[in-house]
Amino acid sequence: MPSASAPTTPFDPAAFASFRFGAVEIDEDAATVALHYALDDAVRFTETVAFEGVAWPTDPDRRAALRRLAGLLQLLAGVSYYKTAVPPAMVLEPGSGPFDGVLTPRLRALLDDVYTLGLGEFAYVNRIDVRERVRFPEHVAEGGGAVPVLPATGRTLVPIGGGKDSVVALEVVQRAGRDAVCFSVGRAAPIVACVEASDRPHAVAIRRLSPNIGELNAAGALNGHVPVTAVVSTIALMTAVLHGADAVAMANERSASEANLTWGGLEVNHQWSKGVAFETAYRELLATEIVGGLDYRSVLRPASELAIARAFSRLERYHPRFTSCNAVFRLDPARRRSNWCGDCPKCRFVFLALAPWLDPPALRAVFGADLLDDPGQYDGFADLAGLRDHKPFECVGEEAESLAAMRLIAGHGADGRPVAGQEAIAGARSGPSPWAGHAVVRRLRDDHLAVLDDDPAQSAALLRPFLLDEVPLPDDLASAVDAVLGS
Repeated sequence: MPSASAPTTPFDPAAFASFRFGAVEIDEDAATVALHYALDDAVRFTETVAFEGVAWPTDPDRRAALRRLAGLLQLLAGVSYYKTAVPPAMVLEPGSGPFDGVLTPRLRALLDDVYTLGLGEFAYVNRIDVRERVRFPEHVAEGGGAVPVLPATGRTLVPIGGGKDSVVALEVVQRAGRDAVCFSVGRAAPIVACVEASDRPHAVAIRRLSPNIGELNAAGALNGHVPVTAVVSTIALMTAVLHGADAVAMANERSASEANLTWGGLEVNHQWSKGVAFETAYRELLATEIVGGLDYRSVLRPASELAIARAFSRLERYHPRFTSCNAVFRLDPARRRSNWCGDCPKCRFVFLALAPWLDPPALRAVFGADLLDDPGQYDGFADLAGLRDHKPFECVGEEAESLAAMRLIAGHGADGRPVAGQEAIAGARSGPSPWAGHAVVRRLRDDHLAVLDDDPAQSAALLRPFLLDEVPLPDDLASAVDAVLGS
């Protein structure tokens, strides 16, 4: 298939009848994978993923694993290009990859979910019911056949995103005694800074979107959020094979499974591909139809964002280095920031989650400002807890977690009593809250004291790791979770 090309502008999404999955090309000498797609025969896309500092293996099982993972990557990464027009037909061209246009029931079910539930926010924002459009081929194979099986190595790849969660996941893996290798897609400054602080090896992959995607978006293509964690997870698994790891340890917490809202019967969750439903289906597909002996799971699934923030508050060497703000990761260098923007849902949530465990001077040093003492930030903080509007479309914690954090920093009400929950949580500071007099905290307490003054046991429960039965962890990781995330 020819390389990516741009259409005549303006771009009309309704003009296209099909989205086509083309060839998967592996350049072993360059350790690069090229993924080809098209809208009808008119607009073509080529995405590339390059793996730095590795040689393609000669071992047959590892080579087979990489080929199957590359095929899975093509099917998942296509969501970034399918959404430009959301045509009603989806075509897997013959010779398009290791699956050769034939999907097993398990793989087809996962793809249906990725392109519907994973595009839930996109559907809501664009008012397009993707469930009426997504149609993968009906012809399916009965089973995936024999899969390559890789040997155990004791090495675990830990994706690092530059934020607090991946740092805590790395701490869990190291506490478990595993040989940890950091991984990232790209070399964003916060990621590099956190890896340097960890003193662990750094495996890097470079993902380059099709060069015409920006022009298409400007010309009228449909745009919006995609389930990027599904793509990054597959790139991480390929990197694990290339670096001799037998596991990938994600940093997705239990609150990632909470939806933002429901629209027309469609559950809309900004973090769907970080949630437990995707992880479970993806891990089962991996083990049964892609490659054996390569584990994939989130080591933070038992934990809340508040518990992760408490654990991170103790890892002081990372405090001046980490950044979760999306402005740091913008593709356009002209719009990219070097640190926290201080005025977005991510900045507000991380600030709020850390406030029960860190004093105002410590957080001012991290963020460059005191977000809880800025009256203009009130509405944004209220939205995090669902006190005004639904939870923002961002990677933030549950509304209940934000409420719990507010309880912990609210101080005393008008009657002089402490707001409930402060003394019930292990690790919370005793005595007056240093945040009580801050402008946003005062107004939250005055406007919503009845909500904040709630059962303290609810706040305490949010900090206890659980769901270990529903989402099991190996014994070494389960013990490490208790050690790192406990009080």
